[in-house]
Amino acid sequence: MSSEKKIKLSKLYLDNENPRHDPIDNEPEIIQYLLDKQSVKPLAKHIASKGRISPLEKIGVVPHGRVAGAYVAAEGNRRTCALKLLGDPDKAPKESDKKFFRKLKSEMSDPIVELDVVVFEDEDEAEPWVSLRHEGEQGGVGTKPWNPEQQARFHTKKGGATNPNLQSLMLLEYALVKELITKPQADGISLTTVTRFLSNPEFRQTLGLVDNKSLIISVPQNQFDNVVKRFLLDALADDDEKKKVHSRTSAEQRREYAKQLREEGVAPTIREPENLDVRINADIKPSDNPKDVRLQGPATRNNRSPDLRHKVVPANFRVSITDPILKRLYDELRLIDPNVFSFSSAYLVRAVIERSSELFVRQRYGSAPPELHRKIGKVVAILLEDGVDERELKVWRIMANDKESRYSPESIGHFVHGGAVPTKTDLIRTWDSVQSVLAMVFDRLR
Repeated sequence: MSSEKKIKLSKLYLDNENPRHDPIDNEPEIIQYLLDKQSVKPLAKHIASKGRISPLEKIGVVPHGRVAGAYVAAEGNRRTCALKLLGDPDKAPKESDKKFFRKLKSEMSDPIVELDVVVFEDEDEAEPWVSLRHEGEQGGVGTKPWNPEQQARFHTKKGGATNPNLQSLMLLEYALVKELITKPQADGISLTTVTRFLSNPEFRQTLGLVDNKSLIISVPQNQFDNVVKRFLLDALADDDEKKKVHSRTSAEQRREYAKQLREEGVAPTIREPENLDVRINADIKPSDNPKDVRLQGPATRNNRSPDLRHKVVPANFRVSITDPILKRLYDELRLIDPNVFSFSSAYLVRAVIERSSELFVRQRYGSAPPELHRKIGKVVAILLEDGVDERELKVWRIMANDKESRYSPESIGHFVHGGAVPTKTDLIRTWDSVQSVLAMVFDRLR
């Protein structure tokens, strides 16, 4: 009967009749084979970085037939090899490999001298469990690997956005929910093919996607839907060489396909100043069919922090502006990336506040004072006359009267003139603080 036990690494031996190789009589030859053919170095590097092997995968051992108190690895020969070389790099036959493992060992804070194992009485007892581990699904009894869709969902669940298939999965979910494609059609589309196309910046731009991580678009949603539908339907028969969308396309072929969508008028023709996130928040449940994705209602989750948005002005802030100068300033602020152009963003925030205040005060009084803080004071006075609650104007009153305030024209001007380096968060929070009054001003401007 198997049992769990902690043993010293020095008491663990490699299996010279492991299924990964023909029988090998001596340890140095086994080590060299595993180094050359079985990717032991990357495994060892991962173990060294974590300081342990995976707690979900214990090594299975059987008693050594000739050495008292010692064991042979019945399951986990690669991990055993990596551990032995991390413990004693000189066991590597080649000098270059010795150097590799000496370096890894020097980077480990604590050497691995003991490990938890599962001890089987003999190989016959271990055999069915080793088979379960390595011989595939076996009708659902064995290990069932995740397909690309399921891998992407895992990374979505844990908050990781680095999985290459994540954006593709979101796009397919979006197309299903929007009924751009049917469920049987979705089943016929290769996620890998979609990922291959979305990895091309020119193709993403043709669709209207602003990055390679999200479903934020810079085009009208109806035009985005139109081109996405065409793209996914073209991807259905990816084994047909006549099709433009399949898994074997080159980068040049993907650019040509993007060009075709533009020339045929399928691709969006309008670029909007606001960026819209069309991602579908869906609760995805896998069924017996690995491609059977059931999209249910929106999942309840914490809402995203405003500090994490991509632009200074939120995408859902809409306003009509008739003054051409103010309109251009405002649109540029909506489009500019504050992470890259923080000083320009600060200038535009100040310019929008100043231009809108100037126009608003002149509209009411015929002229406006030259200093920005006095213009802002006049804006506050006009809105109070119009019956706006003074509590709604608190930030603007501070802007007009407190030069040391973070919202004052002097503070914003400090960024503009290079006195301090603004961050994206600074700019977003400044905008969010002044936005409600700016909306009143925009609404009243003729």
